[in-house]
Amino acid sequence: MKSKEDRVMERLKKGDFEVKEHFPEEVKVAVQSFLSASKMMVEEKLDYVPSEYLVKLLKVLEKYPEYNNITMDLVKTILKED
Repeated sequence: MKSKEDRVMERLKKGDFEVKEHFPEEVKVAVQSFLSASKMMVEEKLDYVPSEYLVKLLKVLEKYPEYNNITMDLVKTILKED
């Protein structure tokens, strides 16, 4: 059985993620940019997503407390890696 990380990497390679229409435009753009950078990371076999994409995403998400669960998931992932 494939790990969750392997499944996510496969989805990124396929571009099998969509940004939900109900998100504010600013959130949609930041999420799509982050997903595109993540796809680039997988395709180019980089060790990590360039930090600018993550910083931009977190700055946009902090304006929208209703998406705090997304922000917290990202922070937990970052802390887990350190």
